[in-house]
Amino acid sequence: MLNHTRLVWVPEDEPGIEDVRIAHDPRKVPDFSSTVIRLWEGQPLRVLYHLVCDAQWHVRELAAASYSEVIGERTIRLYADGAGNWRDDKGNPLDALQGCIDVDIMVTPLTNTLPIRQLQLAPGESREISVVYIAAPDLSIRPFWQRYTRLDDVDGGQHYRYESLESGFTAVLPVDDDGFVVDYPGIWRRVWPTA
Repeated sequence: MLNHTRLVWVPEDEPGIEDVRIAHDPRKVPDFSSTVIRLWEGQPLRVLYHLVCDAQWHVRELAAASYSEVIGERTIRLYADGAGNWRDDKGNPLDALQGCIDVDIMVTPLTNTLPIRQLQLAPGESREISVVYIAAPDLSIRPFWQRYTRLDDVDGGQHYRYESLESGFTAVLPVDDDGFVVDYPGIWRRVWPTA
């Protein structure tokens, strides 16, 4: 049961905002629409995306558009079967993404919620996953290995360690009862709803 209909984060490293709207589907299928507006390496960037998931929080459809002074406008549309098979908007299979269940959109903390909801880790448990990584501002895509570890709960709240297995980047993410990131230290801070 989702307790939110809207989420708002602000970046901590550059001016900007992300505004996510959540559709409440009677079949309990999460549907997210977002606008991200921020400076990116000193230049204005706007990214719009729409994610449709199935009841298990596997991405089934992704549409994204990026507007940047540096590269102009880019768009992508991807479809997935929820079992790790992907195709483009023309129906062509994307074999390089085989086995990826989740997406990680570089400019948002929202996509961290997808594996957190799917994996249902107990404190101390850890899992490695492959995701479709979507870079900004060009919306290029590639497979990307990550690890999520659920840490011990603190003051009744859940915390996860996110690790990029390619770059070595690590962050501890406190999340709310629905698995949405409250704070992505040094990168994003949620301002609505407040925790």
